[in-house]
Amino acid sequence: EQLQLDDERSFIYLGSSLSLGRSFIASSLTVPKHKINRKSMIMTSTSPASSSPKLAALGFCGADDSVNHRHLILIGKSYPSVEWGILFRPDKEGQPRYATRQWVCRLAELLAQRGEATAANASPAIRLAAHLCGAHVNNLLSSTDTSCANDIDTFLTELYNWGFRRVQVNATAVNGVHTENLGENATIQSFLRTTAAHTKLEFIVQKNEETLPLWNGLLAQEALPENIVFLHDESKGTGKEASAWS
Repeated sequence: EQLQLDDERSFIYLGSSLSLGRSFIASSLTVPKHKINRKSMIMTSTSPASSSPKLAALGFCGADDSVNHRHLILIGKSYPSVEWGILFRPDKEGQPRYATRQWVCRLAELLAQRGEATAANASPAIRLAAHLCGAHVNNLLSSTDTSCANDIDTFLTELYNWGFRRVQVNATAVNGVHTENLGENATIQSFLRTTAAHTKLEFIVQKNEETLPLWNGLLAQEALPENIVFLHDESKGTGKEASAWS
């Protein structure tokens, strides 16, 4: 089986879901770096024994304060491919699908008690991805400004210390982001500045029609940083399954 993608650092949104606590948790499939036949643009596995891509991570997004920390840790340890996506949007904190800071801190404490997540541990026992929305993304995309840079750098350092190793940047209007300047050079440079300042984190860019100015600007760079990858999700994070693939 083959998947048709258009660059070697992409993964796809599948649109399935899981009920955990009161949350409706969307999932996505991540495939590892792969070889591309540039003529046909078909992705193949890096394994010579197989022509199919292998599962790298299965993401579940939207865990909130209704979710039992220990259940989340148990699932993550029992199924190492599971990646928990936690949504961070200041103006919605505490609402369904948006965990409070206290809940996230408690998760980090439990992981630290078990010796499973520390700043020095590059690969915690469970996978955590921070899905940034709203003010966090606006700060990231304006981080050539010193004040915005300080805010987003402080937050990203905190995320790493909590055990997060991937950061999804939801740069769409439905996620509370100012999208009018996504293609501006200052925005692209702000994104690149942030990724360069946090090389231990992997940054996921939503790749859809609305974010085209951003990801097109990033792909136009002479050398794309290794810690930037792309998510094909035309639903813009709303959890809708794609009706067609081109």
